[in-house]
Amino acid sequence: MLWLLWHLFFSLQSQALTAEQVLKTAWQDETVLSQEQMRSTDSQNPLRNVEAFASVEREDRKREYEVGLKFQFRSWPEWKLGSSAETQKQIVKEASLAWALHERYVHLISFEITRQKKEALQKVLKLSDSYLKAQGLSLRAGRSTSKSFLGAQSDIYKLKRLESVVEQEHLAVVQKIKQWAPDWNEGIIADFDMVAVDDILDAVSSQKIHESSLSARLLQAEYKDLGKELEILRARENQWIKGMDVSQSHKDEEIGYKVELSIQLPGLGADDLSRQKQNELVLKRALKLKEVTGSQDRLQSLRNHIQNLGSLYKMSKAGFVMSQKSRGADTLTELENRMSSEQAQLDLLSQQQEILVLYVEYLLENERLSAEPTRNFLSRTLKTVSL
Repeated sequence: MLWLLWHLFFSLQSQALTAEQVLKTAWQDETVLSQEQMRSTDSQNPLRNVEAFASVEREDRKREYEVGLKFQFRSWPEWKLGSSAETQKQIVKEASLAWALHERYVHLISFEITRQKKEALQKVLKLSDSYLKAQGLSLRAGRSTSKSFLGAQSDIYKLKRLESVVEQEHLAVVQKIKQWAPDWNEGIIADFDMVAVDDILDAVSSQKIHESSLSARLLQAEYKDLGKELEILRARENQWIKGMDVSQSHKDEEIGYKVELSIQLPGLGADDLSRQKQNELVLKRALKLKEVTGSQDRLQSLRNHIQNLGSLYKMSKAGFVMSQKSRGADTLTELENRMSSEQAQLDLLSQQQEILVLYVEYLLENERLSAEPTRNFLSRTLKTVSL
């Protein structure tokens, strides 16, 4: 029997999943792997396209043929516009792993908090049921009113609805984690030493803030890319030389060579569709500039938000600790105090979840997830993700 228990224990341990193992799957995320397959588009080739052609004609045992190449030229901005400048694709490639890690961090937070909420809800529902029975006895004894009884009944319905919402959130998170780790037995996340709110407040206060958030960099690059696209479209309208054809022909045993230039006369090459596209780009650039301006203080705003919520959390926690020390004189008051305490615990868990999610977003925007991807920032001891 003892051997069987030990076997079962080690079997469950071998199937347990750690937070670091969940984070490790980010390196195999499709968005990360797809970036490795992307090819550079910053070509310094002045040619847009090259086509080969050949034609053969036969008549009375005579054969005539022509072979050649067609070269289409890029406009000047297409191959000279700051290829060294930061582009949207470059930033997306750099940040793809950080985004994959961010998604896993958020689900790990939700898994742990909903697990704790489920435990707290079971306690408060048990207390509420006892409280409802006590109210019923008190009502029959004439010591309470039907309003108090109905109120207690209504509170139970609200708690059951909340329990259903939390259960659905937990199940959704479990299914998502199982997609990343198919062999997981859906039990627990082992050795999950979740970082405390006080540690988060210390971290955001001490960490150096980048000049621009990740979102601001991406928006700025998008704005520049739109400007490049607009300049290219305008340049194509004023492009004199569009292409060149070089060919060799054989006719009656004579060899001939031909060079043809395709020239666009300025003003006559205006394209209504091109003009419409240009107008759309002008509008997009104006809207993008507005987003860029609005994202300048993103990091400082996140830091302030975390610090404000952290202060409220510490006040709520202090009140919760005080409520644990006070107890009522009779049964109803005692149950009310204990229910209030469990409700406060649920509220603290919701506050903690909000702070943790904001903290992970702050790490993403401050590019800490990109700089130190193998560090588990949710771990109080900053465990390492072994690759």
